[in-house]
Amino acid sequence: MTPERFATIISGTLKAWGVEDQCVLRTEDFSCLITLNSNVFVEIAFEEQPFGNIWRLREKDQKGSVHPSVGAALKSLALILCPNRKVGRVVFANQK
Repeated sequence: MTPERFATIISGTLKAWGVEDQCVLRTEDFSCLITLNSNVFVEIAFEEQPFGNIWRLREKDQKGSVHPSVGAALKSLALILCPNRKVGRVVFANQK
């Protein structure tokens, strides 16, 4: 993971959900804070561990959660930020 890729993943996702202006990225430690109504709402962090990469999410005043992939982390984040949003899947294919 590079700081640029982390920023692209987080900012692109939040832009798609319409909450991009409420995010403060800290690419030096692969984390960001998402605020709603002037309160820190969710902290997201990417970590490289000896057993593999993990994504940590911590909602304000809640116990944090750990996810093994960006997909799982974004699904949990969507449930927090956009609980009424319909769930969908995108399939990317490469035609040769």
